[in-house]
Amino acid sequence: MSDLTAFLQSNLIFIYFVYGLAHFVMGLAVALETARTSQLRFSRALPFLAAFGITHGVNEWIEMFSMIAEQIPTVAQEPTWAATLKLGWKALSFFFLFEFGARLLIQLTPNQKRWLRGLPALAILIYLAGMFAMFLRALPGMPLASPAGMWTNYALGVPASLLTVVALLAQRRAFLRENLPQFGRDFVGAALAIGWYCLLDQMIDEPTPIFPANILNADAFLHLFGLPVEIFRTIAVTALAFFIIRTMRVFEVEYARRLDAANRARFNAQEEAKRELTVMYETVRLLGASLDVNQLLSDFLKQVVTLLDPVVGAAIFLYQPSARALKLELRREREGFTCTASQEECAQRAAARAFETCEIAYETDADSDVSFVSVPLVLQGKTIGALCLAHQTAFSNYAVIHTLARQLGIALENARLYAQVQEKEELRGQLLERAVAAQEEERKRIARELHDETGQLLTALAVGLGGVEETIAQDPERAQYQIAELKNMTMHTIDGLRQFVSDLRPSVLDDIGLVAALRWFAEQYAERTKLQVDFQVVGAKRRLSSQVETVLFRIAQEGLNNIGRHAHATRAIVRLEFADAKVLLAVEDDGRGFVVAQVLGAQPQRRAWGLLGVQERIELVGGKFKVESEPGRGTRLMVEIPIKDEG
Repeated sequence: MSDLTAFLQSNLIFIYFVYGLAHFVMGLAVALETARTSQLRFSRALPFLAAFGITHGVNEWIEMFSMIAEQIPTVAQEPTWAATLKLGWKALSFFFLFEFGARLLIQLTPNQKRWLRGLPALAILIYLAGMFAMFLRALPGMPLASPAGMWTNYALGVPASLLTVVALLAQRRAFLRENLPQFGRDFVGAALAIGWYCLLDQMIDEPTPIFPANILNADAFLHLFGLPVEIFRTIAVTALAFFIIRTMRVFEVEYARRLDAANRARFNAQEEAKRELTVMYETVRLLGASLDVNQLLSDFLKQVVTLLDPVVGAAIFLYQPSARALKLELRREREGFTCTASQEECAQRAAARAFETCEIAYETDADSDVSFVSVPLVLQGKTIGALCLAHQTAFSNYAVIHTLARQLGIALENARLYAQVQEKEELRGQLLERAVAAQEEERKRIARELHDETGQLLTALAVGLGGVEETIAQDPERAQYQIAELKNMTMHTIDGLRQFVSDLRPSVLDDIGLVAALRWFAEQYAERTKLQVDFQVVGAKRRLSSQVETVLFRIAQEGLNNIGRHAHATRAIVRLEFADAKVLLAVEDDGRGFVVAQVLGAQPQRRAWGLLGVQERIELVGGKFKVESEPGRGTRLMVEIPIKDEG
C-alpha cells in the first residue's frame, strides 16, 4: 500500500465530511434559488433536487459519525434500529432524486406525464417488495445491513441517477431551443457528474454476496487503482455541485430577460397609449368641428380607418323608427380592402346584436380571415345605433372604440339638436309669414264684413231715416211704420256686430273665465257643425292668467276646427283638468286619425300648420304638447301647462 493510499485511508472521515458537504451545499444553493419567482419550467422540479442534496449530505455525515463512533472503544455497537433508520434516510434521498428527474421530464415531455408521474412510486414499491423478500429469506444471525444497502442503491439510486441524466440532457436541448446556449455545457457537465456519481456511489459499494457487488465493490476498486473510491465520489459530487450551481445562473438571465420584456412591454404600452390618445384626440376634434350629420360621419369613419390599427373597414348603423330596423348609414374601407357580400352580412349581424343587447358583439366571416367587432351607440340610456369595425388581425383596443362610440353618440345628438333648432327657426319663420298672411286675410274679411253687411245696413238706416224725415209731416202713420222697420234693422245690425266681435274674442273669456268660454264654444260649435261635443271639467275650477286662458281656449278652438275639417268624426271630447301645479287640456275624437310621424316627424310628408301653431303657443307658456293618433282610431291632442296659484 502506497503512502498516498495509506494517507487517504486514514482520512476517510474528512473525505466523508467533504462528500456530504458537497451534497449539502448543492442542495442549499438550489433551495435558495427556488425561492425566486420564475416562469421557467425547470424551476418546478428544483425543490426535489434541493431536497436530495440536503438529505443525502446529511446521510453522508451520518456515515461519517458512524465511522467516528467505530474508532471509540467505549461506544456501544450501533443498534439495529439505527441501521434501519440510516437505510430509510438514504432511500428517502434517492426518492427525492427520482422525483426530480421525473418532474423535470414531465415539464419537458407533457405527453408522457401519466407514466412519468407514477414512476417514483413504482420504484418505491419494487424496492419495498425486494426488502420484504430479503427479510423473508434471511438466515438466522445473517446481517441484512450490507445487502439492504446495495439493494437500495440498485433499486432506487441507479434508476434515479439514470433518469436524472436523461432529464438534464433533455433540459439542455430545451434551453438551446429557448436561446440559452450558454447553459448547455453546464447541463452536459452535470449529467456526466451524475453518471459518474451513479457508477462510483451506487454501483461500487461495500462487498456483498449479491451480484454484481460481489465483483464490483470498493475493495476491488482499491486493489485495482490503489486509491479509495470515496475520493472519486467526492470529486464527482463536487463537480456535480459546481455544474448545478452554475446552471442556477439561468434565473439571473431569465430575470434580466423578463425585466427587458417588461420594459419593452411598457414602452409598447406607452406607444400604444400614445397612438390611442392620438386617435381619440383627432377623432373627437373632428366630431366637434361639424354639425352636419353626413360630414360628421364621413370624417369620423375616415379617421378611425386611417389611424386605428388593425381596423381595415368601419361602418355606422343607425336605428330608423319608421322602419323599426337598423340601417347602414355610412361605410368606409381602407385602401386595398374590399368588403364582400358575406362580410357585409357578418357586419350587419354584429351590429344588430350589439344594438339589441347593448353590449359589444363579435362576428367572424367563415369565408375569410376578417372579423367584426361592434359596439352600441348609446345616448342618455337609449341605444340609437351601432359602430362596427372590421379587422384582419387580433383587436384589443376595446376601451378606445367604446370611448369613440360614446363621443360619436354625443356628436350625433348635438347634430340632431342643431338640426331641430334650425328646423324650428325655419318653421317659426314660416309660421310668422302665415300668421302675417292670416292677419291680413282677417283684416280683409273684417273690412269686407263691415263694408258688405254692416256698412250697407248703416247706409240703409241713414237713407231710411231721411225718408222718415220727409214723410213724418205728410203721413205720420207711414212714418211710424218706417221707424219700426228701421228699429228692427238697427237691432239686427247690433246683433251682427256682437256676433262679429264675439268671433274675434268672446267676451265671456274675459268676463267669466276659461271654463265658461270653453263650454259656450263647445255648444256653439256643436250647434253649427251638428257634431256631438262633450265638455268635461275635472278638479277644482279656478281662474288662470289671461295668457294661459287665451292659449288654452285657442288650442281647444284649433282642435275642434281640425276635427271638423279633417277627422270625419261623429263625436268629440274636450276635457279640462285642474291639478295642483298644472292644468291639462285634452281634445279627442273618434275620426279617421293619421300617422303622426308623417305630419310632425323630422321630415314630414305634409305640414300641419295648425298643430305647429299649437306647439308654438305651448312653448310660449312653458307647457308640453303631445299628439296621439293612428289611422282608423281617432286622434287625441294633449296639453300640459305648469301654473302658479293665482287665486
